[in-house]
Amino acid sequence: MTHHQERYDNWAPNYNDDVAARCYQAPRTLVAQLMDLIAKGRLPIEPNDPDLKAIDLGCGSGLVGQNLRAQGFRHIDGVDLSLGMLQQAYDSGAYRTLIPWQDLNDPLPFFLHGQYDLTICCGVFALDFVEPKSLRLLAQVTKPGGTLMLTTKTHYHRDYDFDSFCEGLIATGELTLVDCRRDQPYLGDEADGHYWVFRVSSAVEAA
Repeated sequence: MTHHQERYDNWAPNYNDDVAARCYQAPRTLVAQLMDLIAKGRLPIEPNDPDLKAIDLGCGSGLVGQNLRAQGFRHIDGVDLSLGMLQQAYDSGAYRTLIPWQDLNDPLPFFLHGQYDLTICCGVFALDFVEPKSLRLLAQVTKPGGTLMLTTKTHYHRDYDFDSFCEGLIATGELTLVDCRRDQPYLGDEADGHYWVFRVSSAVEAA
């Protein structure tokens, strides 16, 4: 992951402008899905609840956090591998706590386990950043009964057989699928993003 860290450290000062020019829609689309499910009563989340804790894993420059903040979420923490990107996230003012140098292929710090009502991971399950097994690491930091949201690119979903991995976690009772919106806008005009929402049914251990 060192090459990814260096790439994003170097890209950080121009990242927001670059992805805006390419019409990167995933952060906005994922948070819009969240708010739609809340409005329909399918998620027990009150954005303005001061006790509700959200974490943005692979937060990058803070685009998801800014969208959450605009919807009333108050306590948002962020984790990323790139210190340069975390500086951009810090400057956004959207986050309460930011934790650097976290590779989402590895277990997250124990003090984060079971702490969050809402866990979001946008843009990470793509390319060769992480394997599907990292889904378990996301679930570990989520409270039992909490909500876990993520995006996958269509080619990642296909190449890693993501459906089968999710079905395994659902079969063991670790996760419950709440919603999946496939072939949605992700980058530019390409409808090549899948948007997933799970309920974490129980405490999840790493495989």
